[in-house]
Amino acid sequence: MYGKDVYKALLEQEKKRLLSQMAGESLSLREATAELSVIDNHPADMGSELFEKSKDLALYDRQQKKLQDLDKALERLARGEYGSCQACGKPIAAERLKAVPSTPYCIVCQNLREKELRENEQDDRPAEELLRQSPFARTYTCQLEEDTCQGEDAWVDLSRYGSADSLQDRPEDNLPHRRRRLDS
Repeated sequence: MYGKDVYKALLEQEKKRLLSQMAGESLSLREATAELSVIDNHPADMGSELFEKSKDLALYDRQQKKLQDLDKALERLARGEYGSCQACGKPIAAERLKAVPSTPYCIVCQNLREKELRENEQDDRPAEELLRQSPFARTYTCQLEEDTCQGEDAWVDLSRYGSADSLQDRPEDNLPHRRRRLDS
């Protein structure tokens, strides 16, 4: 196990690295695009810039969270609680503390927390997905006797509503002497 001074140096070094990385970032879309106004541009022209700026903001938020975690770890170090898992109270392995100095959990508790988060994410799916069934799901139910049908069967059912090869798309069938009346 490393000494308190080694962990404090690791935490402060990581905090310094994050702060220097965050100092050079601009959060303004106007500064990023060097445009006087973003309003006079077509929305599609700004799409890529908006995507990149959204990504930058997400990364900035992540760095802010890491910075908060580092500050909390420094507080735990000052109180003498650093190195103990906040969930189970067991010591956190020195290798883990060296790799992730701001971690408040041992590897076992961290894995349990991540598993719970994944399970909760699965429960947070929109209600519409639970109700999605044929024909709106990935299968198509034909008008045939079979439960489901594939490609060509689906095309046969759908083509009766018209296609790109309909009457208006075949000039040879659209001549006056070859026209047929639709109402007869």
